[in-house]
Amino acid sequence: MSRSARQATPLAAVVAVTVSAGAFLAGCGAAGSPDPAQPAGTVTVTASNGSVASPPAPSAPTRSPVPFPSPAASTSSTSSASPVSTVAPASPASPAKPGSVGPAGCLTSALRATLGAAQGTAGSAYQVIVLANISGKTCALYGYPGVSFVTGIGGSQIGKDAARDRTTALKVVTLAPGQRGSFALRVVDAAALPTASCDPVTANWLKIFPPENTAALYVGYTARVCASKTATILTTRAVTEGTGGS
Repeated sequence: MSRSARQATPLAAVVAVTVSAGAFLAGCGAAGSPDPAQPAGTVTVTASNGSVASPPAPSAPTRSPVPFPSPAASTSSTSSASPVSTVAPASPASPAKPGSVGPAGCLTSALRATLGAAQGTAGSAYQVIVLANISGKTCALYGYPGVSFVTGIGGSQIGKDAARDRTTALKVVTLAPGQRGSFALRVVDAAALPTASCDPVTANWLKIFPPENTAALYVGYTARVCASKTATILTTRAVTEGTGGS
């Protein structure tokens, strides 16, 4: 080996060592310093007061997010669900008043009142009052009429209005156009009562309210009656079929 060859070999070794050291330093530098082009990811961990936050768990595979209920549907995770409101079935209605399930009740304007048969007994007279359906529609009567003596058509009442005789059962009286129903009216003779408690006067008109009506019919009827509001002169039975009054 020549002298020049022996001098070249140490120089090559020095160069090789230098290159290796540089590579080593470069590798260490890459491991210790972040690449400015690749910023580190940010992880936020929230812990309650006095507790230590655990390291974040490795991220799970990506999944589609599950939608949360809207505020209108749920206002608090601890609030209980509102009970479902149910509506109980309506109780059966009370039985309809007789006559209301069939033809409508007869209005006063659909009726005409006339005197029927009459008979007298000791101290009293029994007078039948007939109610005829003069309308073009079927209607019904049920119950007791209101009856009193009055001074005239549209006049003031004389004495006490009629009491009710409840010895007979009530019934629905259906009247087709032209048909008639009736009721019996007992009229006590004022002469049979003490004058002081009766205050007798002569009356010429009866005022009649058909059942369930507030408008009246008038019938001419002359009798000696009591003007006193305490003496019972009139007693009426409920309306019945036909013209017999009972």
